[in-house]
Amino acid sequence: MSSVRLSVIVPMYNEEANLPELHARLVRALGRLEMTSEIVYVDDGSTDGTVAELEAILQNPQPVCVHAVHLPQRRGKTGALSAGFAVARGAIFVTTDADLQEPPEILPMLIGRIDSGEADVAVAWRQQRQDTAFRVMASRLFNASMRWLTGISLHDVNCGTKALRPEVAEKLQGWLRSDMHRYLPVLAARMGYRIVEVPVPHVPRRRGRSRFGASRYLRALLDFLPVSLMWWRGWMVWLGLAVLSILSLRFHPIAGGIGLAFAIGWLAVAMLFYLRRNST
Repeated sequence: MSSVRLSVIVPMYNEEANLPELHARLVRALGRLEMTSEIVYVDDGSTDGTVAELEAILQNPQPVCVHAVHLPQRRGKTGALSAGFAVARGAIFVTTDADLQEPPEILPMLIGRIDSGEADVAVAWRQQRQDTAFRVMASRLFNASMRWLTGISLHDVNCGTKALRPEVAEKLQGWLRSDMHRYLPVLAARMGYRIVEVPVPHVPRRRGRSRFGASRYLRALLDFLPVSLMWWRGWMVWLGLAVLSILSLRFHPIAGGIGLAFAIGWLAVAMLFYLRRNST
């Protein structure tokens, strides 16, 4: 049995500028905890100097155990988290982003909620978001939609900073496809695990740049379909759309045909996702 109590998993892509400060602050934060720790950095096919920075860290003595996982090509945050979960050895997992917008110093707040037995997953809830107005608005719409769909009262489902038990990560591995990382808290809750939110400060990104473009929002919408079908409200929405489309064919064939094709297409996406998930 591993003696590691805590594993911090950090997926990153082109974070050369942030890595030295991130590592120094992580080490200090973990040093204040009375538990053996490890850091698992997952390089998601970076094209800048991230790999060189990781090698420099590994070549020097460290007060905590450090692992580096190098993915040969970019797999996205979901794939990077999956790779990190696969090698982590701790009794508690923590995930956090490399952009330093959620300060590493807040990690003990989340870890304590798991270590005390209060919850199986602790999700950071970013206060006073330091992002663009569009991203903040999109996030609020996404979280409101998830609360309506699932009935689970979470305000920041997609925050990258979380603490969870390894058995939760293992159960979620089958869902780690596409960009499904954003849905992990609600999926864990659907599986019966206890979820809590922990309000944390949020600071502006000082180095590097965000890489969440329009394609990420499209993928989030596509991923929403298989997730929505885990709740009865999701089934009602898609069945209602299909019924309305069929009925409208009589009065407006073009609009009805488009709606019906839309509903069938998204259902096909859900079926393909489930087939891929269950084949692994």
